[in-house]
Amino acid sequence: MQADYGFLTLLPPLIAIISCFITKRVLLSLFLGVFTGGMIFSTGNPFAAFVYSLEAVIRSMTDEWNARLLLFNLLMGAGVALIWRMGGSKALSIWAKKKIKTRDQAGIAAWGLGLFIFINDYINAAIVGNVFRDIFDEMKISKEKLSYIVDSTAAPVATFFISDWIAFQIGMVQSGIDAAGITDISAFEGYLRGIPLNIYCILAVLMVGVILITKKDFGPMKRAEDRVMTTGKTFSDNASPMMDVADEMGEAKETRPMLISFFLPILVLVLVTLFGFYWTGQGPDKTFIQTLGDADAAKALLWGAFYMALTGVTIALSYRIMNVAEVMDTIIDGLKLMLLACAILVLAWTLGGITKDMKLADFIIQVIGKSIHPGILPLVVFFFGCIIAFATGTSWGTMTILTPVAIPLAYKLSGDPVSALAMSGVVFSGAIFGDHCSPISDTTVLSSIFSGADHMDHVSTQIPYALTCAAVTSVLYLAYGFAGVSPLVLIALGFCVIVGLVYLLSARWA
Repeated sequence: MQADYGFLTLLPPLIAIISCFITKRVLLSLFLGVFTGGMIFSTGNPFAAFVYSLEAVIRSMTDEWNARLLLFNLLMGAGVALIWRMGGSKALSIWAKKKIKTRDQAGIAAWGLGLFIFINDYINAAIVGNVFRDIFDEMKISKEKLSYIVDSTAAPVATFFISDWIAFQIGMVQSGIDAAGITDISAFEGYLRGIPLNIYCILAVLMVGVILITKKDFGPMKRAEDRVMTTGKTFSDNASPMMDVADEMGEAKETRPMLISFFLPILVLVLVTLFGFYWTGQGPDKTFIQTLGDADAAKALLWGAFYMALTGVTIALSYRIMNVAEVMDTIIDGLKLMLLACAILVLAWTLGGITKDMKLADFIIQVIGKSIHPGILPLVVFFFGCIIAFATGTSWGTMTILTPVAIPLAYKLSGDPVSALAMSGVVFSGAIFGDHCSPISDTTVLSSIFSGADHMDHVSTQIPYALTCAAVTSVLYLAYGFAGVSPLVLIALGFCVIVGLVYLLSARWA
């Protein structure tokens, strides 16, 4: 794949994304993007394009990392189905009625749990979505609001606390250090220097709290919340929820609804996954961060999901809630729950692979040009991080592409290794913003799945909030670049601006 495709590299993701918003059919849109790539590679031969597209899908499915994540999702479906059928969700709803009395409490509790589950964005989405999906239904809060809370706490929170994300990010900083020839600062220190400039992620997490505490929604999210308040419908009439456990599983068994049926499988999921991080990354004389960096996240997640489902089976049989036949039927139904989600993930990965083959990132980076004013560099890096992540649907891929470019470029322009390494935080901000807005992002898909939301409804309601944070972030990067304002001052200022914008936009929308 050595050909230079120029602007044609933009077509596959562009067609997929535009089609998503027009047709609301994610599978069809993703395949159109994949097929467009096949047409470009095959120089317009539709038969060869179909062959290429199918082979590309097979490559995505047989990739070891992807295969493990697919099985993780299937086993999560089995675990969720077992929890539902045993009455675990019903027991949680009964308990929640006693503890969570208002819609405000439910939203803030979901936000708090999203901040607490930081070890992995997939686990965050799975746990927060599963815990609060039925509670939000009970409290008459829209599926769109839950998926927004899940998506806006999963990846952003994972970038700051002990997680597989941090290990990956440190590796990316090291690649930037190597490319720039910096010798007196470690990758871990460079990562820490970048945290204050990861402004979008910080503001995105804070904005969730602002929205929930002030109860000031705007844009499509305001319509979604008004719909729930006036009609009681937690999703729109035309919605196709990614995972509707109640519809697929039917009524839960009333035999013995227990909180242990809900919380024990999820606790096992977390503990086994943490053990998986340690076991797959351990080695002699390794530091904690090195162990985390060498861990196989996909394998750890797969182990956690398997033992989650096994725990559900054990509870169902030991408490005689279900017999063996009912357990097996429930597991199969749970696998079926996730088939659509798995198909979307496969096509999203396939499209990402095609854009990589076509060297989309190289083309976008070339557009930046060779001469950039140092003051505008943070904004330029953020902008291209947004574009690449939105077009490819992968924040990790964007970090892989941009970090080794942004750090050396900043070092060349400033000559200061500290400020150059801080640019990593700007890369992470752009990558996660683009990931939040992209309908072909795996984390966006998973947020829709575990919240039980229609995928495009989730994307369309979240984008105005994400754009608000991104707009404020862009101005703050200009202030940092040209005036050298401290990032901590910028974050405080940005938070105040976010609060003001939420009140202003809510009032204007009303």
